[in-house]
Amino acid sequence: MARIVGLAAMICSAAFAVFYILWFFGSTPLDPQLAVKIPVLVIVLGLCFIAGWLGYVMATAPPRLEDRAREVGRYTTAA
Repeated sequence: MARIVGLAAMICSAAFAVFYILWFFGSTPLDPQLAVKIPVLVIVLGLCFIAGWLGYVMATAPPRLEDRAREVGRYTTAA
């Protein structure tokens, strides 16, 4: 089954590459500017998603053990 999926991925990748090159150089009825605008849009949205996900992880992560120990020591050693 994995060989079939791999073969299908190779064929689809090659077919899309040919289609994209034809689209990029204006050999299809589609607007060639979209061949640049759509991938750039996808890349920018992907970077925004990654930045947002990293911010979420940083905001919701529990404090590190060293930070917790430092805070506990600060409250217990003050006399």
